[in-house]
Amino acid sequence: MDTNKSTYFVSVVSALSAAIAFSHQAASQEASRSSFTLEEVTVTARKVEENMQDVPVSVSAFTAEGLERRQINSTADIGKVTPNLQFTNNAPLAGNNNSSVVFIRGVGQVSARANTDPGVGLYIDDVYMGQSVGGSMEMRDIAGVQVLRGPQGTLFGRNTIGGAVLLSTTEPGDEFGGTLKAGLGEDNLRQVFGAVDLPVSDSVKTRFSLGAKQQDGYVERVSDGTDLGDTDNYTFTGKVNFFPTDTFSAKLSFDYTEADENGSPMVFAGYNNNTDVNQTGQAANPGWFGANQSVGAGCSDAWIALPGPPGRPVDTAVGSGLDISGLLTDGGGPRGYVAENTDTSCINNQWAAGPYETNGTYEIESSLENWGVAAKFEWDVTDSIVLKSITSYRELSWTGKRDADNTPFTILHTDFASDGDQFSQELQLNFQGDSLKAVAGLYYYEEEVTDILSVQVGDKGDGFSCGEGTNRCHLDSDNNITDNQSYAAFGQVTYDFNHALSGTLGVRYTSETKASIPDQFDYADPTAKYLPVQRYEADFSATTVSANLSYDVNDFTMVYASYSEGFKGGGWNSTFNFALTESDLEAGHLFNQEEVTSYELGFKSDVSSNFRINGAVFSSDYTDLQFTYRVFIAPWFFNAGKASIDGAELEFTWIPSDSWIVEGGLGYLDTSVDEAVAIEVPGRPVSSGVAQGNQLPFAPELQGNLGIGYNLELGSYLVSPRVDITYSDAVYFDAANTSSIAQLDSYTTLDLSVALENYDADWKMVFGVNNATDEEYITSGNSSLSSGSGYAEVAYARPRVIFANFTYHF
Repeated sequence: MDTNKSTYFVSVVSALSAAIAFSHQAASQEASRSSFTLEEVTVTARKVEENMQDVPVSVSAFTAEGLERRQINSTADIGKVTPNLQFTNNAPLAGNNNSSVVFIRGVGQVSARANTDPGVGLYIDDVYMGQSVGGSMEMRDIAGVQVLRGPQGTLFGRNTIGGAVLLSTTEPGDEFGGTLKAGLGEDNLRQVFGAVDLPVSDSVKTRFSLGAKQQDGYVERVSDGTDLGDTDNYTFTGKVNFFPTDTFSAKLSFDYTEADENGSPMVFAGYNNNTDVNQTGQAANPGWFGANQSVGAGCSDAWIALPGPPGRPVDTAVGSGLDISGLLTDGGGPRGYVAENTDTSCINNQWAAGPYETNGTYEIESSLENWGVAAKFEWDVTDSIVLKSITSYRELSWTGKRDADNTPFTILHTDFASDGDQFSQELQLNFQGDSLKAVAGLYYYEEEVTDILSVQVGDKGDGFSCGEGTNRCHLDSDNNITDNQSYAAFGQVTYDFNHALSGTLGVRYTSETKASIPDQFDYADPTAKYLPVQRYEADFSATTVSANLSYDVNDFTMVYASYSEGFKGGGWNSTFNFALTESDLEAGHLFNQEEVTSYELGFKSDVSSNFRINGAVFSSDYTDLQFTYRVFIAPWFFNAGKASIDGAELEFTWIPSDSWIVEGGLGYLDTSVDEAVAIEVPGRPVSSGVAQGNQLPFAPELQGNLGIGYNLELGSYLVSPRVDITYSDAVYFDAANTSSIAQLDSYTTLDLSVALENYDADWKMVFGVNNATDEEYITSGNSSLSSGSGYAEVAYARPRVIFANFTYHF
């Protein structure tokens, strides 16, 4: 951390310390009635309901009221108010608007394919969501959100190596009633939501909700005016709670989501067109697809080496004046060249159209159908023993079509269709005694996902033609069935040594079987498979441990020290664009699991009735990282690195007077790749750019948020203006720290709102603006600059949006 950032960090901590002192002094005075109060937030970070301030875990928790106050309307918004959380809804490789990229403390996963697991677990009502696609969603009937930071391998298990995000939905009410909400805004924003509680009897309660949202996209395709990044989705949910006795309950739930949208808002970020005609010895031949296409289109400033042995001929456009004599030798050399110019038959950086336009022409699409059912049974065996069962089933189908190069040419186009299902079963036994608390459980999870991926690339094919009258591309089919199973047994015990000191010890054993059934070929010859079509299977297992000590310094402050472990299983690479040899399979078909160990010191303090502050410092060792390398153009995963992560978090809520609330957080990360292994696939060009000293992706050094709200009484109405500020340092979006797809400058966003409601809280109107200063910044990116395809693409955040919504409770 540089001097200016250090000074800023110390200044913030000093200011908060002064606020603590002031607040503690004010606590002795008689408190007047206040519209704002410190909420007692209940969390389930240890599988039982506890006051957040009593749990020795770094957790951010938000009630429905807190989410509404901060205008957190989707899962992608959670990162704006949570230190060291990055949550974005544009996974570039998927081409789907509902895909999610989630990182906590620098640990996560970029790929949305089923053959790679997320690094942060997403749960809805205690049910694990197995795929990244579908993780970005509107939060229409959410009662609360919890973000658990650091490995959660003991109680939450698989794929919580970075942490977990827990969403809980609203429970049915005891009386008839409900909520209606409607909203309008810029970009033709229209949204409606309705929820109703329908009690059937004293023992049967139900709740149903329906919501829809439409909004135009904010990236325009120059060729046809299509808007990308649009929203067009709706959801339906239903809940039935049954309480036949005082000691037994059954909760059944159903949810359905459908989305049909134009495509993700990716735009051109760069093209590597080999502008140095004399370069030699390039293993990866970056950007030669563009040279190939440029020659075919008649670009006079382009040439391409045709396939063949050393000394192979060189192809140029008809009438080209390029002197290509002597460029190729038996030792090899560059395979392509295109000059930077404004000739529209050439593929180069002239196709950059800015943050909100793209020159792509390939068919685009983003659709999703996601539904699931769950059953949760709870039996109070005795006053101190509770038995729980959580059963769920879910189906997910989605498509994503994208023009990755964002030019009018065929460089790399993808057509992704995925169809899968998951089943999970969890059994829990909870015990709560005077000094001893314990939880033990068994967990089973299975999923089967069929991915059909067609990749059209600007290569010289043998018989497959794309583009009128040309023979300069080929079409790969990267089909794969992923079949995974996971078993786990876990237990955790908390013992109170006395009224102040408590200790917790937990352990979990997880066994996973990962299977892949690939069917991959070039459409020019579908019978010639890239690798044998069969079931490839591997087992992964881990025993993860957690332990902590917590000490109540006094009635309002607790300190703790903890150790935790997490792991994320390996898998099978399933994206290939050439026939694999035995050495290819040995070098890169299977990748292994990655692991994190973390040490943490933290505190939680309700200094007074109007000031709360929680903080933590931590250090993590991250081993066997699953990095993405390009083999030719295909992204393969390799265990090729070690990293260290050090950081800190601070969150506070301050109510300085009856009508004011100030709340915010600060996160600091120092991440570094300590080891980057040079990957070799014999006879194949491999490119990465991952180097020792690189920063981990989605890990800005400093990020913070600050919200200030005020309640003003005007007659029989309450007016509540609010300002929310979010700050982030520079962010890289790949482990290679590719600058062309990175957000290289820090940025600050400003959200403003004012709410008007009556004192009975029957209705509320909110007027606001998101990104009021119209800040322009990148949210995600993907680079293939070092491969034959040579492209880079990014997504920018949506520009400023003014909105208004109305809510009525009945």
